[in-house]
Amino acid sequence: MRFAPSLVLLTALASCAPPLPIADYIADARSPNAKITTQPLRFDVITIRSFVAGHRQERPGARCHIFTPDQRLSAAFQTPAQVRVPIYKGAPAPINGYCSLPDTNLAARFTLEAVNQSAPKNEGLRLTLGSGGPRIAGTISLRDRSKDRYAYPAKLRITLAP
Repeated sequence: MRFAPSLVLLTALASCAPPLPIADYIADARSPNAKITTQPLRFDVITIRSFVAGHRQERPGARCHIFTPDQRLSAAFQTPAQVRVPIYKGAPAPINGYCSLPDTNLAARFTLEAVNQSAPKNEGLRLTLGSGGPRIAGTISLRDRSKDRYAYPAKLRITLAP
């Protein structure tokens, strides 16, 4: 079977399509129901894009909702989107999410974990006493974990499936 050269070129160009422009931007994903007395340390921006399982071309218009179990964060948007999420002191809660494509049975559930970006320092020091007898071992950590820096991934690719 032979294909017309223009059809082959069109197929090749479609598989190399650039990312779609971001139309939806959430300025602040803090939940209006949350009882927060502290200000966030900073905001992380997460770019969220949706794809249909088995296809490489981006599919816009998936309706998504994200939230945290502690109700500090909640947002609803359509993909592609950039969502600003607050980062408070301490380890951030995981972000749970759900996306669905209208008028289809395509959907996805996901959980987004924050990553500790602080480098470990002086962890795992072991003290051993005696050469043939019992060993005493202990782990000493000189790190102030309250100052650890956490961040959510900057990009999230949602794969919608039936």
